[in-house]
This record gives sequence, structure tokens and C-alpha cells, in this order.
Amino acid sequence: MKHRLINQDFDSSVKQLRRILPKLAFGLLIGTYLISALIMGIFHAQNAPNIGFTIAAYLIPLAIQTGRGTLVFFFQLNPARVQNRFSMGVISATALLGLSLWEGWLVMSPHGLSWKVSVLTLMLIGWVLEIMILRETHFATQLALYQNKEQWQQLKEFYVARYDFQQFMSDLNSGKRPVLELSDSVNINELDASVPNEEEPKEEESLGKLSSPSGNGLMKQQN
Repeated sequence: MKHRLINQDFDSSVKQLRRILPKLAFGLLIGTYLISALIMGIFHAQNAPNIGFTIAAYLIPLAIQTGRGTLVFFFQLNPARVQNRFSMGVISATALLGLSLWEGWLVMSPHGLSWKVSVLTLMLIGWVLEIMILRETHFATQLALYQNKEQWQQLKEFYVARYDFQQFMSDLNSGKRPVLELSDSVNINELDASVPNEEEPKEEESLGKLSSPSGNGLMKQQN
């Protein structure tokens, strides 16, 4: 039974919007990178003394924007690396935003306030898109990782083992004797069985002593 209180056309439009939003968001972000690099290249090329500096005026801003996007989303290469709220992606995006705003202010100062507001607004929009996409990507990664119980168990064992190893090295470097804890997979009974009991003589040695002709009181009594 369909809900009559919900406009079906609006509901289908929302579903379609959700389908195109990821591509739209990444497309806008990449477009922001390219436009920012192009604007900086145009205004830097005006003061270029030769063709080499003119080419560099476009390549350097493009490389900066490409490196910015790589630094922001670099840790998505390994989804198992858990990021906190203030991850390196957020720090990189914020630091590079500050540098971009400063550069945009210096470059656009001779061209009036309207150009400065437009360019700086574009850079702020790019930063907001970076943070929003980074947060949603991080959430999607966690959702896919933690729903798989086998992967979650492997991830948990990895971080527990890393913490134990760090504690082991810390105790070792501080002069303490590290305490080695047995893993859960080790069978204690197997370890006890593998260690020989020195207090009990071996059966072969006992038989050898009884059959030895020298020092055998039992043989003397029989003779």
C-alpha cells in the first residue's frame, strides 16, 4: 500500500538526486580544482618574461591543485586505516585552503574587490566540498568494513597485536623485562606435553640400569 501523504513524483526525484549526487559532487570538486588552477595561471602568465614562465604559470597551479586533492583523499587507498575526526586529510585541506586564499588575495588585489570575492568564494566552496566528500567517504568505508564480521575481526586482531608489540618495545627500551603473553591460539596442554619431565627417569635408562652387569645387586643375589 502506497503512502498517499507522500508525493510520488517528489519521492522519485529525491531517489534520482541521490543517484546523481556522488558524480555531481566529485565533478564539482574536480572542476573547482581546474578553475582555480586556470585562474591562477592566467594572472601569473601576465607577468611572465618568456614562454617558459608562461607554461610554468599554468603547470604549477595545476600541480598544486592535483597534489591538494591527492593529499586530502590519500588515506582512502587503504580503507582499514582508521582515521579520527582531525585526520591528515582535513588538516591538509585546511592548510592548503589558507595558502590558496592568501595567493588569491595577492593575485586579485590589483583587479578590484569583486574579483577577490569571487575567487575566494570559489576556493571556499572547494574546501567545503572536500570536507563533505571526505566525511561521507570515510563513513561509507566504515559501513562497508564493519558490516563484514570477518574483516572486522581481522582489523581488531591487527590493532590489538600492534598495541602489544608497541608495549613490548616500550618495555624493552626502558630496561624492563617484557612480559610475553601466550596467544589464544596456543594450546597449553600441547606446550606441557612437548616439555620433557626431568624428574621422572626415562624408561630406557631404567631398563639399562637393571640389565647392567656392573653394580647390579639383584644379579649378585641370584649368583
